[in-house]
Amino acid sequence: MMAFSFVDPLLPLRIQQVGGFTTKEAAFWAGLATSGLGVVMFFVSPLWGVVADRFGRKLMVLRAMFGGAIVISLIGLAGSVYLIVGLRWLQGMLTGSVAAASALAATMTPRERLPFAIGMIMVAIFTGGSLGPFLGGIVADHLGYQATFFFSSGMLLVSGAVVLVFIKEGFHRPAKGEGVSLRSTFRLAKSREMLPLLIAMALLNFGPSMVGPLISLRVKELDPAGQAATASGLTFSLMGATAAVSSFASGRLGGRVKLATIMVFSCVMAGLLYLPPIWAGTVGALMVLLAVGGLVRGGISTTSNAMVGLSVPSGQEGIAYGLSQSASSLGGGLGPLVGGSVASAAGIRPVFGMAAVVYVFVGFYVSRFLFRKAKP
Repeated sequence: MMAFSFVDPLLPLRIQQVGGFTTKEAAFWAGLATSGLGVVMFFVSPLWGVVADRFGRKLMVLRAMFGGAIVISLIGLAGSVYLIVGLRWLQGMLTGSVAAASALAATMTPRERLPFAIGMIMVAIFTGGSLGPFLGGIVADHLGYQATFFFSSGMLLVSGAVVLVFIKEGFHRPAKGEGVSLRSTFRLAKSREMLPLLIAMALLNFGPSMVGPLISLRVKELDPAGQAATASGLTFSLMGATAAVSSFASGRLGGRVKLATIMVFSCVMAGLLYLPPIWAGTVGALMVLLAVGGLVRGGISTTSNAMVGLSVPSGQEGIAYGLSQSASSLGGGLGPLVGGSVASAAGIRPVFGMAAVVYVFVGFYVSRFLFRKAKP
């Protein structure tokens, strides 16, 4: 996750560099690139879920890491915005490491300990996500934006090798006729257990993904003469660090407090905490306010992913997290497109308000449709 977050916050700045765009133009192209990644992932994630349950979840983690290494290095070499957008979409086809890692963890953990296990996975994700942007920003400001993509690719190759050598899955391929299929996948997606959860997952990713691609541009807008890449990286790092703390806390609470209760509280608080950044007048104030918001992001990620694993019988974790990734990608794909379009027309600050409304709405939605059926 450090490797992926090494370059993600810098993509708008790389696009601006390649195309010579204004801030608003770069916001639109960054939104289009990130949206395409999400839309492609929406379609392919269920297919990867079927493959995971038939051939093993470790294979899917390797696919995400090695595939990401190839594509990200090519983005570093790209010389036009059209090529960057196309490669970003290809990245959506090949990656999806969070779902792959969550499915692998779910199959190796007793179900009563799943919230804690997912919490630890989220700690790893947010810890890597907190270090990557900061280090990537430093590399970008000293060696150039292009170099960050090559560093990211190298880290993915190393992490893929670690998984290949050290993780022993113990996967047993299902007997002929017993494995999941695309037809059973669609039936599961429409079930009472999964459909409301998938809608929530889509909305949970729609809100923050409107804002995420615009943070680096907002930093540069507040301090045009400063080191935008380093400041942006530090902002994302602080957000990831606070989210890691709340992921650990949520994982520990997950066995004692209802998961839906934690999710409702986290969503409402996230909505309220997205409002103050609208009025931030300095880069320092923006950093602090977004970091405080990270204190509830970990709770949202941990509880939602744990609920996915607990919503299906043992042996179907791959397709469950594949569907979850698909729903998340739909929200994560539409969010940047909407956010980039709004930012190009009205500026970046109104997008924070829109994200706040989405989070509060999801809190009420979860309390209405998921609270009674959610398992502890």
